[in-house]
Parts: sequence; C-alpha cells; structure tokens
Amino acid sequence: MAQDKFKNQKFSDYSYHVIFLLGAILAIFFVVFPAFAGAQKIEGNACIACHEDIWQEAQDSVHSRNGILCQDCHGGDPTKSDPALAKSPETGFRGIPEKKQIAEICGKCHADVEFMNAYGVRTDQLERYKTSVHGKKLLIEGDHKVAVCSDCHGYHDVLPISDANSPVYPLNIPKTCNRCHGNDKLMSGYGLPTDMFEKYSKSVHGQALFEKKDFSVANCASCHGSHGAVPPGVKEISATCGKCHINEKKYFLESVHAKANEEGNFSECISCHSNHAIQKPTPALYETACVQCHDEKSDAVEQGRKISGMLYHANEKFKLTEILVKKASMEGIFVEEETASLEEAKSNVTGMAPLQHTLSIEKITDLDQQANQRFAEIEKNINQKRQNLKMRKIALIPIWIFIAVMAIVLWMKYNRLKSGK
Repeated sequence: MAQDKFKNQKFSDYSYHVIFLLGAILAIFFVVFPAFAGAQKIEGNACIACHEDIWQEAQDSVHSRNGILCQDCHGGDPTKSDPALAKSPETGFRGIPEKKQIAEICGKCHADVEFMNAYGVRTDQLERYKTSVHGKKLLIEGDHKVAVCSDCHGYHDVLPISDANSPVYPLNIPKTCNRCHGNDKLMSGYGLPTDMFEKYSKSVHGQALFEKKDFSVANCASCHGSHGAVPPGVKEISATCGKCHINEKKYFLESVHAKANEEGNFSECISCHSNHAIQKPTPALYETACVQCHDEKSDAVEQGRKISGMLYHANEKFKLTEILVKKASMEGIFVEEETASLEEAKSNVTGMAPLQHTLSIEKITDLDQQANQRFAEIEKNINQKRQNLKMRKIALIPIWIFIAVMAIVLWMKYNRLKSGK
C-alpha cells in the first residue's frame, strides 16, 4: 500500500514537471521568441536608424510588439545602410503605398489563416472589405477618397481593439467614422449628410455608449458593419435591428406593416424610430409616427391611440402600485406576497412593449388585463392588511388603559407603604 502511494506520488510529481516544462516552452515560443525575433530585427535596422521619428510612433504598436517592422509593409532591405541599396527594386521596396496597395499589404498577413491562428484574429477582413461600399469604390472605381485599413486603424501606431486609445475601440468608433462622414466637403461629393454623429450622440444608443460606457449598445459598425460596411437597405433593416431587438422583430412580422415592408413601402424600424437619432420610445410616439403615413382621422391612427393609451395607463398604474407597496412596507406591513405579485405585473407591463409591434389590440389587452388584475389584488390585499393593523391597534387600547390603571394603583400602593400608613 505504501509502495503504491509512493509510485502515485512519484507519477504526480513527474506529471507536474512535464506540464511545467510544456508551459515554459509555450511561453518561450509565444512571448520570448517573438520579442527576441523583434529585437534581432530592430538591431542594425537601417529604416529605424533613418526614420527615428516614425519609430517613436511605431515601437508600441501591436505590429512592432509582434516583430512586424518597416520592411514587412514597405519592402526594402533594412540591413543595407546605403539608401540606394536598401531601396533597390530587387528588395521589393514600395515606399509609401497607394491606397489600393494598403488593403493588399494588410491582407497579406490578415488573410493568412495559418499565420493569424496564433493571434486568434479572424482572417476574412480583406474579403469583406472587397464587398463593402468603401472597397468597391476604391478597388473597382479607383476612388482614393474612401476609407481603407489605415484610415480607421492608423498607420504606424496601430493598437489592439481592446486598447482604449485605439480608434476602433468601441467607445471611439463613432468618432473615427465621423472623421470622414462628418466632413462636409468630402461627403458633398457623395450626396451624404454629415450630421449622423450629432444625432447619434443624442440618441438612446449614443447616450448609453458615451455616458454609461455600455459597449453592448449599437454603434456605427453594429448596424453598417466594419470591414464589409454596407448601408442596410429597406429590407435589411429588420435583420440589422433584429440582431439586438429579437422580440420586436418577431412580433413585427405578425403586424399589418410586415407586408408593406416586404413590398418596399415601409422601412420596418426607422419609419417609426428613425435611424441615427433614435430616442427611448414612449407611448407618445404614436402621436407623431402614425400620422406620417396615415390620415389623422383614420382607423389606423385611432388604433394607435388606443394602444398608446393602454401602454401609458399600464406604466402609470405600475408606478402607483409600486409606491403603494413601498409605503405599506414603511408602515410595518409585511408585503412579501405583494412584492412578488408586483414583479409578475411588471413582467406583464414589460411584455407589452415588444408585443405592441404586432399592433394587435386583442393581444396587448390580454397582458394589460393580467397586469390590472394583479394591481387590483395588490391594492385590495394592502388595504385589508392596513385595516387589520388598524383593528389590532384599536384592540390594544383597553390593554394599554388597563396597564396604565394598574401602574397608577401600584404607584399609590407604593407611596402608602413608603409613608407607613
């Protein structure tokens, strides 16, 4: 038994050493070796010796930290100190690449699956870029004013997406896009507006991103794409918004607007909510949205007002009932059951929000009635508990009177005994 235990212990120690050794080898391969290779490439690098100012920008970039240096993008032979030899045609020197070349140069590494596997970076960016509005205009039409990799990611100082200083860090994406799309002179040539950033900043998405630092909300790339940037058309709006707003999309397909959307006569989400200037929706939206397409006296507008009224009253009733429960709790009433019922009512009211996209008064009424039933039960229960508490307090009055009388009698008795009478 002791011998087996010793063998197991010995095997365990051996396994530990093997795992430790493998870990050390991996660390050398992924951390030490790239750094060593980078150091070897930097030492005696004629590019860096001449372009020290550019090296100051590039040395902390994600590329230089992984051993990707000047010659990997610009070509040339960095071992030659003579500029004529370092930049000779035989070295593949290309100098400052044209915009068309930039996409291919970046893609040389970023489209190489085997090379990028070690970094866990996707390799379809170049192919996606070729399908984008930017890519088609640059690569097919030869329009050099559109964005290419370096316009968004930077040139020599490219940083990881996770770095807060990166222009493609989620918080910075709208500002990066606005560098071009907010330029009046540049956008006038394409007939595009330049107020998107201003509108987005004031929208429910923009406020959540900039003020709350909520990176889960939509930014430019969320809707338009990044490398494959294509403005979503009328029929693609539902798929774009539906990536986040799943229930709203599902219920919209049950509405009368779904057919109009398929026919291209209705732009699913933006017809009511707009696009860049989306505000937090309230029941009041029906007053402005419906009349954009329907006559103010039409049945459709009247139906919208009915739905708006149900939503408004449900939300107001919830707020009042919530105050009622909190007040009862402060009065010393046990409200565990009522709190649970209030949560169920909240689910009903919350469920009415996406369900309204069906525009079905019957379906919304069903949830509204369930919520109202719970509100009524809560109010009834709390009023009953208040009445019971009041009765208990009244019932205590004779007891307190009896205690007070007994206290007086005892006090008088005590004084008599004390005086010796």
